[in-house]
Amino acid sequence: MLRKLFLLLALLLGLVGAARPHIRHSQKISKLTGDALVEAACHGVGGNEADCISTLQAATPNQKAEANALAFFTLKFVENHAENITESIQKVNADSDVDPQLQSALTDCLDQYESLDDLIEDANDGVGARNYPDAQKFIMAALSSVDLCTSQLKNSNFEEKTDCEDEESVEMARDLTKYVVLHKQLLSAALNILTID
Repeated sequence: MLRKLFLLLALLLGLVGAARPHIRHSQKISKLTGDALVEAACHGVGGNEADCISTLQAATPNQKAEANALAFFTLKFVENHAENITESIQKVNADSDVDPQLQSALTDCLDQYESLDDLIEDANDGVGARNYPDAQKFIMAALSSVDLCTSQLKNSNFEEKTDCEDEESVEMARDLTKYVVLHKQLLSAALNILTID
């Protein structure tokens, strides 16, 4: 009987210990608000942090007043702009004059960005439910998709194609690269928001 009681007690303590990291993490959500929250979110995201800051400054005062709301705004911003990117890629890929290497990179980006909507939606669901470990998992997956797109564009060497017949496609690839970098910064900012002490 004592052995069963000991096993039951050990099981209960194990369950409490397993639940504790989630509780501790949910307390990490930032107490910062406004400009301080925006700056902390964008700190260390890579590249030009000013782009991240100016984008998050576009959030309403209510969204900047609370970390959860700013994380939601940030993810929604990326989700909405990801839809525009997929449409732009489809238009460029429909052009037969696009360099094959660039077209391949754009197709890979399209594949990555088509799944981005679902990942961001799942991350937002996690933020809404205050299930930050799940939200982080989906944000990390979205970051991986964006990273893959970035590397494919870089590997296509579109910047070096000065003799390309379709200068418009090269210019679009430059713009796409800028947006992909911004998306990476914003996803990193959302991740920062969920982990700021």
